[in-house]
Amino acid sequence: MSDPATKQISSEEIVSRFVRSKHWIRASNNTVKPDAFMPPSDLQLSVTRQTGLSEEALWQVGQTVVAEITGKDGASLLGRADLAVGSIMAPLTIEPDPLPTNLNHAQIVGWPEDKPAKKNLAQRLAAISSYQPFSGS
Repeated sequence: MSDPATKQISSEEIVSRFVRSKHWIRASNNTVKPDAFMPPSDLQLSVTRQTGLSEEALWQVGQTVVAEITGKDGASLLGRADLAVGSIMAPLTIEPDPLPTNLNHAQIVGWPEDKPAKKNLAQRLAAISSYQPFSGS
């Protein structure tokens, strides 16, 4: 049986963007700010597919991702922004990109070079995402 993380991503799947900065969320209503979805300079926005992961396993992946990014064990994972793949709008697409420490890793690609256009897409993604705060240890 093949690894589900390497298969084409279905529009019915949910992906998660791990939230590691308090500046990415609005505490007043637990919603995600567009900054959480602004792509880095390589225009590949990292997300994790939820396919085949329990809730606990998904949070463990999130803790690993945040520790790798920050270089600190026990770094703060504040939550995740969940997004239905089918709601990701053109010109953006999503591609599987398994990593040794995150086989469900994927990239949202197709970002324009123009900063206002990127910001507009990030605002739209943030508006349709659902924030899940991390309550684990």
